[in-house]
Amino acid sequence: MTQSLDTRPQVLQLRKLLEGIDCGMLTTVDDNHSLHSRPMSMWNEIDNDGTLWFFTLANSHKVVEIQHHQQVNVSFSAPDQQRYVSISGSAQLIRDHDQIEEKWQPGLEIWFPNGVDEPNIALLKVKVNKVDYWESSSSFIPQTINLLELSRC
Repeated sequence: MTQSLDTRPQVLQLRKLLEGIDCGMLTTVDDNHSLHSRPMSMWNEIDNDGTLWFFTLANSHKVVEIQHHQQVNVSFSAPDQQRYVSISGSAQLIRDHDQIEEKWQPGLEIWFPNGVDEPNIALLKVKVNKVDYWESSSSFIPQTINLLELSRC
């Protein structure tokens, strides 16, 4: 009997780790192989296959970097709870208007005043491969969640 994707322990654990944290730092690699980080708000729940979604403008510098180097890192922290999460994955730009409408959330107008009709609006899809996290309960010994195996199911 196969386990339903929405009950996979890895995804449930990742959702719990990110609960209450809505902003992370997305790190990309630029053409001279330097790392470049910027804050990104996460407005949608993590998909059942371990995918994160971020709204962006298709003509932004991070998109150019991702088109050249798909490997990214997204880090989240809740210092008051001594919880730190580092997510490694691969990113791609999604311009599909139906997906943009499906993922749209009230409040995004702050960055996209024209809503889903904003020129150059797009989604960054980050397929999570691995999660390293530290919690006070683990005495700051890093723990790992491997989501690569989900793509094989």
